[in-house]
Amino acid sequence: MRKEIEDMALFVLIHGGWSASWVWEKNVRGLEAAGHQVICYDMPGHGGNRSVPLERVNLADHVAGLKALLATLREPAILVAHSMTGMVISQAAEDMPEKVSKLVYLAAFMPDAEGAPMMKYILEDPWTQVSPATTVALENGLTDFNRAYLRNVGFNTCDDATFAWASSRLQLENGALWSEPVHLTERYEAIPKYYIHTLKDNCCSYYMQRLLVRFHPCVAEYYLDTDHFGMLADPEGANRILLAIAEDRRGLS
Repeated sequence: MRKEIEDMALFVLIHGGWSASWVWEKNVRGLEAAGHQVICYDMPGHGGNRSVPLERVNLADHVAGLKALLATLREPAILVAHSMTGMVISQAAEDMPEKVSKLVYLAAFMPDAEGAPMMKYILEDPWTQVSPATTVALENGLTDFNRAYLRNVGFNTCDDATFAWASSRLQLENGALWSEPVHLTERYEAIPKYYIHTLKDNCCSYYMQRLLVRFHPCVAEYYLDTDHFGMLADPEGANRILLAIAEDRRGLS
């Protein structure tokens, strides 16, 4: 039975690096079947969003694109970020808090109080396998994964079929936002935050995730026994968590 209108949530699902909105394809049907609305957003230069060429895109472009989407929505949304787009949803929520009901970080980078760039935490993560050896820097400034390492770095708990499906869809990435800070105030702090840990993550390790959640109080923390792409490795588990977050009233004014 579908939920009553007043109990419906609006999810905006945002992909991480080297990917696009397709990473959420296994989640949409379950969330909608529970009565919620779902928007899967392609960041500029990713998927079908060609508003800014990937070679020129930066953090400001990503934030501006998400804010333009939020401006069209009739109600506040639950923003769900994967990996590097934790920085994007943080800044967008700071700028438009009236359009955001909750922030969800799935193996995503959560900025510290000073808004330090994501690269700081990549360099400080002793367990990450993202490195010059596992990525390839191209002449145009973009970055690709070294495919010899891809399985173990990002998809180490996905089944073979899911890995083949996902790896065929990966794209190049512009790492500009990795070195760009965000600027946060009490506007950001007032929004309820949730973190979904991925326990077998070789990109943003569980060790680093535990450090990240110390920066800002989270209403709740959840756990997936998966690799970095938890929404693909365990879509049912990810959906159970997202549905629980949608129903959670803690932290709401």
